[in-house]
Amino acid sequence: MINYVTYRKFVALRNGQRVMFRFLNAQDRQNLLKLFQDAPDEDIRFLKQNVKDSKLINFWIDNIDYQKVLPLVAVNMEDNTLIADATLHRGKHASKHIGEIRIFVSRSFRNQGLGSIMLDELINLARLEGLQILKAEVLIDHKGVLKAFKSKGFELKCILDDFFLRKDGMTHDVALLIRPVVRREEAEF
Repeated sequence: MINYVTYRKFVALRNGQRVMFRFLNAQDRQNLLKLFQDAPDEDIRFLKQNVKDSKLINFWIDNIDYQKVLPLVAVNMEDNTLIADATLHRGKHASKHIGEIRIFVSRSFRNQGLGSIMLDELINLARLEGLQILKAEVLIDHKGVLKAFKSKGFELKCILDDFFLRKDGMTHDVALLIRPVVRREEAEF
């Protein structure tokens, strides 16, 4: 079992910058709002929810439940700001063994390996939490993201035509990616 309050992990990005991972907490309200408010519209238009809505962010902060959603954040050690948010959404009922992964990295910290490191950590946390399967939904247009997930053992299971609807009414095809939490080659004997 993970101690959600004391959990910390320090990592170095490709450029040498140090980042701390920890779980989102009630003191992060303003930092989380800033992370999403500062993001250009084109960076967040493909997220499932309107993260620029302060009511949504307040709802998330006021209702943190690590048994439903495990919200991992990356903190810039230089100025103590949130630079990325990655969540592991636990399934319910017949899907309680499945976790869905979502990752958002601030534009200024992309292409430094942060998203991949966070994905590795979510896979590890899913293992510790007893989940068996991970899933991710990625827009087909996001070739780099698809490649990153595939490099971490996710397999394309299907393409969902017109599955994502943007606010402006445009639709996009979505790749459904699945990965067992423990792959055969990772299993211990």
